[in-house]
Amino acid sequence: MQVEKGSSPLRVAFLNNGHWKLFSLVIAVLVYFTVRADISHVRVITIPVETEFESGTGGAAIESVEPRSLQVTLRGSYSEVSQLVASTVRCVVRPKQKKNTPVDTVDVKLGTSNLRGVRGVRVAKIEPDVVVVKFDVPMSLRLSVAPPELQGKARGRVELVCDQTHAVVKGSRRLLIPLDSEKVQIQTEPINVDGRSQTFSTRVRLLPPGDAVNALVEPPEMAVNVVIINEKATAKIEHIPVIVSQPFATPNRWRTDPECVDIELTGRSEVVKAVSFSQIMASVNGNIPLTPNVTNEVPVVVHVQQGLSVDEVNALPVTVKLIPLILKPADAQ
Repeated sequence: MQVEKGSSPLRVAFLNNGHWKLFSLVIAVLVYFTVRADISHVRVITIPVETEFESGTGGAAIESVEPRSLQVTLRGSYSEVSQLVASTVRCVVRPKQKKNTPVDTVDVKLGTSNLRGVRGVRVAKIEPDVVVVKFDVPMSLRLSVAPPELQGKARGRVELVCDQTHAVVKGSRRLLIPLDSEKVQIQTEPINVDGRSQTFSTRVRLLPPGDAVNALVEPPEMAVNVVIINEKATAKIEHIPVIVSQPFATPNRWRTDPECVDIELTGRSEVVKAVSFSQIMASVNGNIPLTPNVTNEVPVVVHVQQGLSVDEVNALPVTVKLIPLILKPADAQ
């Protein structure tokens, strides 16, 4: 009985004009979600990443920033979010370097304080939320200089006299620190010695090693004295046939004794050592009278191919004997 009396006021409160009360509840729910939707409009925009950095920190300078752009999710009323001009929004990062020992890479965690131009809207998400800033930290490395390479073939033995053996490479620490100073050398431009026979001087440019193509080499070039030494040598070509030179109508025909000679050549080493059998010829003058009981000794003339630069040629032996050939009657006709 007491329970029924206690529940009577609640029943009256909920059931008295219940349809109006239910209608009011529906209206309230609709108004709530309408207002919530109006203040919860979502928009995703892509914005650039900018950096602010004092370049005086240990000489380090910003080399790259990754990523170059971000995606930002904004939330707010429809009018606020839709009226936002995306081109005015940007992300500004301020990487911090150590004063005495600058590092090559700095990771910057992003937050709403890094965004500019988003006043009046709420930032729901930043993707990615970390920006990686790579620095170009200067470094110097002393390396040995490799001897220049030679192009072409000189007329003699080549010796190089360089005015320095080491140089300093200045560039990014990230590129220079992997280099082994005991194994890596600074390369130079090649020197063309093709056909040169006289000593000369030149200057060659010093090239940075490895992948450090943007590094600077100090000094940028070096002087080289190219000494060409003309070494003389002697070469011998054996068993060169001796040709008897005489007009066709000459009645006397000869053979030589010996029929072959050796040829000795003297000159620059690289020239005489390259002379072949086909580039040499030996001959004698057979246009002489036939004198009975007289030994006809004639000097051997050595012929070398045109263009061969030799200092001296000698036939061994120097002279040969001309022995008359006995012609058969049929040959004489």
